[in-house]
Amino acid sequence: MTGEEWDTSVTRRGFLFGSTGVVAAGATGASGTAAAQNESGGNQSGGGNQSGGNASGGGGGGPTQTVQVGPGGDLIFDPDSMTISPGTTLEFVWDSDNHNIFVESQPDGGNWDGTPGGQSKVYNTGYTYSHTFNTAGDYEYYCVPHKSAGMTGSITVGAASGPSEPAISNDAKTLGLATTGALAFTLGIGYFFLKYGGDYGES
Repeated sequence: MTGEEWDTSVTRRGFLFGSTGVVAAGATGASGTAAAQNESGGNQSGGGNQSGGNASGGGGGGPTQTVQVGPGGDLIFDPDSMTISPGTTLEFVWDSDNHNIFVESQPDGGNWDGTPGGQSKVYNTGYTYSHTFNTAGDYEYYCVPHKSAGMTGSITVGAASGPSEPAISNDAKTLGLATTGALAFTLGIGYFFLKYGGDYGES
């Protein structure tokens, strides 16, 4: 091999190795940047917990909603049908006399007893009664003295959301694309020099 051929071979080989090193360094840098961003920014997302549902009241720490009992003397619960999320507290507020809450049906583990005192005990205007619904399912209840008049209610507690698939962060996507691009570039350069690069120093 002549000196000129040797120089050409060395230059090609150096370009190949150099390109591979630069791409690898770029991928490593992208990985380091992604890790640094996750470390510095990930903890800040936890601030959402400061929104705290306790300010809205409710024994379970969730939201609180109100149900009027006998509003304006009407023999109804208002609203008489509700769909709520687990952990919601319902506050029943008496707006007329001689009403109670008797639980007719509920899901296993519901543990809702209705108003204290059983079927015979009634309460008057100004009385309030609260219960936090943690168990998903359908609940049916009524006012014992006025069931025949249609004073009934129903509550549906929606199932709690299960664990979702972990989301892929933008940093991870960027790193994946950078790594894939680096690999494709390296393979392309290697193919080019294998096909057109000569003997790479062979005598």
